[in-house]
Amino acid sequence: MADDAGRPRTHRNIGRHNRRAVLRELVLRGPLSRTALAEAAGLSLPTLSRIAHRLLAAGLVREVQGERDGARAGRGRPPLRLDIDPGGGQVLGISISPSFQTVVLADLKNRAIAESDLKFETLDDPGAIIGRLADESRRLIAAHVRERRRLLGGFLMLPGWVDGEGNLRNSYHLGWNGIPVRARFADLLDIPMRIEGLAAALALAEVRFGTARERNDVLLLVSGMGLGAGLIANGRPVKGRRFQASMLGAMAAVDEDGRATTLERRASGFLVLRRLHGADALAGMSRAGMGRALMDAVRRDRGGEPAASAAMAEAGRALGHAVAPLARLVSPEISVLSGPLSAAPSYVAATGAAFREELGGIEVATSDVTLATGGASPACGLALCEYLFERDPDLAGLARSAGAAPA
Repeated sequence: MADDAGRPRTHRNIGRHNRRAVLRELVLRGPLSRTALAEAAGLSLPTLSRIAHRLLAAGLVREVQGERDGARAGRGRPPLRLDIDPGGGQVLGISISPSFQTVVLADLKNRAIAESDLKFETLDDPGAIIGRLADESRRLIAAHVRERRRLLGGFLMLPGWVDGEGNLRNSYHLGWNGIPVRARFADLLDIPMRIEGLAAALALAEVRFGTARERNDVLLLVSGMGLGAGLIANGRPVKGRRFQASMLGAMAAVDEDGRATTLERRASGFLVLRRLHGADALAGMSRAGMGRALMDAVRRDRGGEPAASAAMAEAGRALGHAVAPLARLVSPEISVLSGPLSAAPSYVAATGAAFREELGGIEVATSDVTLATGGASPACGLALCEYLFERDPDLAGLARSAGAAPA
């Protein structure tokens, strides 16, 4: 992501930094009065007014009616506040995992305009999957975006090791290796695209608008057919020297017979499905089929089925006991459980109980950020951050097209 650190303190760079600060506050905390916004962004009111004028002219920000406080009750109109204009543009969010393959087009308040859950039968052909996702993205864009300039960009998240160039170096969960994901989408979609590993993306989403909002040190555990970890330290994501810090499932573990295995085999959906369906049936399932079977197991646990609940509890206990030493080492303010298994009550309860047994005081919570459709999309939320305040929007171009902005 773009960063202002290290830029020369020229007038232009200071102006860019100030605009980003204003947009960040509005995206994450708006609506705000001008006084509150200036204070939060560390700006004088005259500077804030100049920035607000440009953002209003570009159609990214609007004025909304505030509420009267007690001292002003009954005396004239309530003050106006500034907020991101939901109709000022759109962002695209794409999520790929064994359980979900979704495309969401959202407005600038992360409200879904249109969405598709594609439910692929198999994930074995990455070229076909990427092509189908791009086709669906183009369909949604053609149907719902009236001014192409206002489609700010897209954000795609998928499980595995994603390098700084947007290449998926390895994803055991998808069976993909060495896929230039960003380049392929660039060939198929004429919009900026950010590609990020699932665990790192969800951790960032959690601290910006989820359960761990505004926490500085967070450990996120993503549990589904695989296991991933996202670490936020001092407010910034930690990816490791080779972008492999999320590969939690590869940790060594011991199975119930004392044989060496991986944590993924002991504490993820693999263990749950092996208990419910048997190893032979699991070996015959496609990755997409495993994802569907896991979601069925989550529904069975939520319905109180004893076999599903027992399998979920076994996997959750294994995760909690195995990850507790890592949590003790990094000492987060909060540990958040995310992914499909965060919707399984028995898995969540067993993971939390194991954490408390090992650690005591570290808070363990479930995610407010989901991979499913039907609500605010974490990929679209991260796209809003990326294209409104991590990068610089084209304010002059947007101002020229403001009359054509969607209502």
